[in-house]
Amino acid sequence: MTVLTSVFFNTAARTFSAVTSRVKRPAFHSLLTGALLCTQLLISVCQADEPGRYDDGARWAFITDKTSAQVAVVDTFYHKHVDTLTMKAIPTMMEVSDVQDMLLYIDGKTPQVYVYDLVKKTHWAMAVESIPRSLAVAPDGARVAVALDNKLVMLAPLTNTYLETIPNLSMPYSLNFDTGGYNLYITDQTSGKTKIWRVHDAAITEIQLGSGGNVSEVTLSPDARLVMVGDLVNNNVSVWDLFMEQEFARIPLQSTPWRPYVSSDSEHMILAAKNGQGLVVNTWTGQTVKSIDFKDTTTEIRTGWLESIGVVATRSGLNIFNLTSKEAAKHFPLSAPLGDVVVVADSKTLFATQGGQSQLLVVDLRKERLLPALETGLKAPNLIAMGLTNTICH
Repeated sequence: MTVLTSVFFNTAARTFSAVTSRVKRPAFHSLLTGALLCTQLLISVCQADEPGRYDDGARWAFITDKTSAQVAVVDTFYHKHVDTLTMKAIPTMMEVSDVQDMLLYIDGKTPQVYVYDLVKKTHWAMAVESIPRSLAVAPDGARVAVALDNKLVMLAPLTNTYLETIPNLSMPYSLNFDTGGYNLYITDQTSGKTKIWRVHDAAITEIQLGSGGNVSEVTLSPDARLVMVGDLVNNNVSVWDLFMEQEFARIPLQSTPWRPYVSSDSEHMILAAKNGQGLVVNTWTGQTVKSIDFKDTTTEIRTGWLESIGVVATRSGLNIFNLTSKEAAKHFPLSAPLGDVVVVADSKTLFATQGGQSQLLVVDLRKERLLPALETGLKAPNLIAMGLTNTICH
C-alpha cells in the first residue's frame, strides 16, 4: 500500500474516532456502513493500480512469442511494456478470461490446456484426451470449450473441473459463444452445418450456413440476431437470422470472401473479398452502404472509434475509412506483414504484431494516424490476447 494510502487511512481513522464519540447509535451505524464502503472502494482502486496485477481485461494486452514461452504484458492505456511472464509452453492459441483473471492457452503439441492465474501468478494444466486444436472462452469466463479432433470438452479451469462432452465431431470446425454465453455455435467448416448447443441444458438444434460446401469461420452479431459465414464455394456471404430462423441474405462478392466482420454495435457488416473488394452493409436492411476497392489481397478486418471507423489490412498496408461517409480510405504502407490484430475496448487504438519485428504497430483510430511503435522485448511477437475488446463479435 502506498504512503499516500497509509496517510489517508490514519487520518480517516482519527477523524472517524472523533466523530463517532459524539454520534448516537442509529446514526453511528449509518456512518460506520458508509465508512466501510468508502474503505472498500479505496482498497479496490489501490489494487487496480498495484504493480503486477493484470486483472483489467480492457487494459492489458498479452503478447506471445513465436520462439519462446515468454509473454509480454503491455499497458494499452499508456502504450508501455510493463512485464514479461513465462509460460509452460509456447502458445499456439491464447485467450483471456478477464472475469476470472486467467490466461488460457494450448501449444499444439501436448494434450493439455494450460492455465495461468494473473493475480496469484500460479500455473497449472488440465489434461484432455488428445491435442487441442482450438478453444473458446465463455463470456462469464468460468468455462472454456476445447476442440479436440472428434469431440468437444467443456472445462471449468478455475476449479480444475471437467464438465460436458459433445461427441461425434470432425475437424475442422469453429467454436463461437454468443455474447450472452447462452449458446455455443459449432460449425463444420467443410459443409456449413452448425450445431447450436444450449449451455444451461445441453439441448442441440441445427442450422445450415452457406450452400453446403466449405465456409469461413463463423461471425455472430453482438445483439445475438445474426450468424454469418463466407461461402467459399459460391463467393458470397451467407447471413442467417436467428430470430426468424431462416436465411436473411446472401451477399455476392467478386472473389473468395474473407471472414465477415460485424461492428460491436451490431449495425454494420464489413465484408471483403480476396481480390480487394470491400463492402459495408447495414445489418438491418441488408443494403450496401459503401463500396471500396482496396486494390490488394485482404488479410484482416476490424472496426473502432465508437464503431464509425473500419480497418481493413491488405498485404501492402493498412486501410482506415469511415463506415458511412463518401470519404476515401486512408492507406498506410507497411514494411512487414501484419500478424495478430486487436482493438482496445474503448475503440480508440489498434495494436498489431508484424512479421520479423519486435515492436507492435500502434494506430490511433480517432485521428486515423500511426503512432510510435511499441517495443515488446520479444524476439518474434506473435499472438495478442486481451479481455474485453470490441472484437467480441468474432
